[in-house]
Amino acid sequence: MSNLREQVWRWYEQGKIAAEEMPKALKLAGQSQADVEWQQKIEQLLLWLGVLLLAAGVIIFLAFNWQDFGKFGKFALVQALLLICSFSYTWFRWQERDSLVDGLGATKANSALLGLSFMIGALLALVGQTYQTGADPWQLFAIWSLCLLPLAWLSGFDLLWLKLLLLLNVSVVLYFSTWPQALWWFGFDIFPLVVISVCNGLSYLFFYGATALGLTRCNAPITQALTMVTALSALTWYGCWQAADMTNKASFTFYWLYALTVFILSRFVLQQLFPLALVCFSVIAVSTVWLATKLFVGANNGVYMFLLLSLYVIGVTTMASVWLTKARGLFHGAQADQEA
Repeated sequence: MSNLREQVWRWYEQGKIAAEEMPKALKLAGQSQADVEWQQKIEQLLLWLGVLLLAAGVIIFLAFNWQDFGKFGKFALVQALLLICSFSYTWFRWQERDSLVDGLGATKANSALLGLSFMIGALLALVGQTYQTGADPWQLFAIWSLCLLPLAWLSGFDLLWLKLLLLLNVSVVLYFSTWPQALWWFGFDIFPLVVISVCNGLSYLFFYGATALGLTRCNAPITQALTMVTALSALTWYGCWQAADMTNKASFTFYWLYALTVFILSRFVLQQLFPLALVCFSVIAVSTVWLATKLFVGANNGVYMFLLLSLYVIGVTTMASVWLTKARGLFHGAQADQEA
């Protein structure tokens, strides 16, 4: 532990730590690394939670007192909070200019940007409600997500990228609820699932490519993982729907081609275990639904059919788990060879 304190003094002598930050640095150096990491994580979580609760409180306060506030009062409140968030970001970023040169990630300054992103949405909703622009609800979330793009790029903050992804998905769902469309063999009901799956799959490839190219501003592992979860959840829903219906075999064939593409990309090109595991269990879910529709049609004794279906699920899940364990070993071995 003394070595860590000596290292802190060397950093101070080299000018890497400001004089006003020395008491905090020495205090942290006197604690164990695990305690410091937990303390920092708890501080970050409380900071994010505080920003989220404050933003939600402002929006609820405005909505609850909508009739009591005049037009001027509503705009003054939201725009004042916009300015406060902007000044807070500038102030925190100035304080962090030496310790965090790039200013990326979960910093105090970027938490102010998170609050700013909520106020932008509140202002857009306020304009739409006050002047009755006649825009569809999906346009609010689409414009809001476009406004968030420069903030997410500036901060490189996972939570802002995640919020941007959430708004894009809400926009897609609301758009197809307002203007339902069908394309090729996709009906009105299932086309949004295909669009959501493709959009989130492309988002996963974007974050993967950005990370591989070293673009730290797009380093958002939580958002990247959730894009693949959303993409394959929509695809699995679509596949189960088609497996239970089976009136359009072309739509069911699309599911298998899509799942095969994800499998090949994950196994042989990207060598990523997470999407590989998700697509394996997606195939298990869809095949189970398909098998259930075949077994229970005209069956006299449903108990034996349930037993057979249970044995199938246990068998293929076990096989997939064992195979994925071997694949993980292969991926780690290939990664170690590249690093060597």
